[in-house]
Parts: sequence; structure tokens; C-alpha cells
Amino acid sequence: MPENHLPIFRIQDFDALPGSENYFYLNRFANHLQAHQFIQKPHKHNFFIILLLTSGSGTHTIDFRTYPVAPRKVYLLSPGQVHSWQLSGDADGYILFFTPEFYLLAHSEKKLYGFPFFNALLHKPLVTLSAPEEARLLAIVRCIEDEYTQQQLKKDDIIRDYLDILLLLLTRIYYEGASSEQVAPMVYGQLQDLHYLIDSHYKTHQPVTFYAEKLHLTARQLANTCKRVLGKSLTDLIQERLVLEAKRLLVHSDLTVTQLAAELGFFDNSYFARFFKKHTGQTPEQFRSQNQ
Repeated sequence: MPENHLPIFRIQDFDALPGSENYFYLNRFANHLQAHQFIQKPHKHNFFIILLLTSGSGTHTIDFRTYPVAPRKVYLLSPGQVHSWQLSGDADGYILFFTPEFYLLAHSEKKLYGFPFFNALLHKPLVTLSAPEEARLLAIVRCIEDEYTQQQLKKDDIIRDYLDILLLLLTRIYYEGASSEQVAPMVYGQLQDLHYLIDSHYKTHQPVTFYAEKLHLTARQLANTCKRVLGKSLTDLIQERLVLEAKRLLVHSDLTVTQLAAELGFFDNSYFARFFKKHTGQTPEQFRSQNQ
């Protein structure tokens, strides 16, 4: 059975600048919405998104969590997340797409996945700006826009460096506005790796020891880290990922509940139904009916 049951847009679908798999795209948000009306329905994507809003109102739903749309908000999405929005007619700002390969030509994978807003275990995908912060970020985005449109020598290298500065400044702003203390770098790295491992293996229902071994930790050490930093057990995190994917498929695919359960590694439909109801308070059928 194919794994992908939701629309997955590639960055090439948006007339991005080509370069093997090293793609980048930038546009004014109002122009982007007008040119690509097919993106209104919930969908996934295979690239990172930075959306900086300068005007407008409404809501932006990311993996069943709804955030307000307002000026001086920045939304940051990772590949694979499902999102959609309901926007007022005056919504505008800038939207940037980039593939991992584009950024990784100059920077490390650890750095890319270490940005807080790209870690769904720890952080929200939203940064709120002050007026001076917005002005500074817009100046950088407009420098990127100049390079993107003029197509001069070394444009990709310059865009990559500006993009890195943009992400670093967003990280500073994110942490300055966070109410909790930063996580120690070593622990943060472990949790980022755990996030990747869960996303890769949650359908196979691996035991805690599997993840601990992959991270070169004891099961007790990993359990203590999850509880101390996240306030959850590793089992909770794995189950939350299963429930999230079940919700995605129930709402955005045509799979039957039996097919969906098998897709998620449940081969007993009644057990899947009990599991889903325990975590959501609804049967799969009730959830699908209520959210379609």
C-alpha cells in the first residue's frame, strides 16, 4: 500500500529556481496566494517554509493546532507537516521555501534541525515579532528578494547566507520570547535525534529500548530525559505521533478505517479503535465525520 495519502507538494510545483534538488523559492505572500490557489486545501510539502505576515487576519492550522494570523507573525514549517489556512483578503507578507539540500550545501544537518521551531517535540512553529524585529527581518528578506530576482553570479551562495542569518535571528527572537529556559545543547541534540527516529519508526511500534540503543543511551536515561524536559514518557511521544498520523489520514485521505489501521501497524481493528478513542475521546468514525 502506498504510504502517501495526502497531497504532497514539491518545491518545483511553485516555479522555484532549479539546481538538481537544491531548490529555493521566494514571493510576496499576496502574489503567491493569487498564483497558487490550489494550495488552499490541507496538504503536505517536501520542503521548509518561512511565512512572515505583514498584514491580514485569520487562522493557520498546522497538524490540527490552530494559530492566529496577524501582522508580525512568522510561521515555520518542516517537511511532512499538514497545514491549511483561512485568510482575510488583505493577507500579505513574504513566503520562502527551501529544500534541506539547498541549506545543507553550506551548513550542517545538525545546525538545520537544531533550529527550535523545526523541532515539533519541543517547540511551536510560530514566532511573534516586535516592530523593530520585523523591520530587521524584512530588510534581510528584501536582500534575499534582490538576489532571487536579479539572478547574478553567486546568487545561491548569497541567498544561503542570508537565509542562515534569517534563521539565526528568528532563533534569538524565539528564545528571548520563550518563558522556559533553553535546553542544554547535548540534551537538545538527543531530543532532535529522537524526534527524527520517532518520525521514521513510529509505524513499526518499536520498544523503548530500540530508541535508547539508537541514541546510545540506557532506557532509563532516555526515559528520565523525556520526563524531565518534555514532561512525557517516550511511550507518550510515540503514541502521540501515531494519533497525529491517524487524524491526518482520517481527515485527509479516502482510506477505510481498516486500511488506515493497517497503514499504522495495527492489524486488529478493534484494538486500533480503542487506542484512538483512549487518546481522543472519539471513535475513528466519529472523528472523521466531525472534521470533514
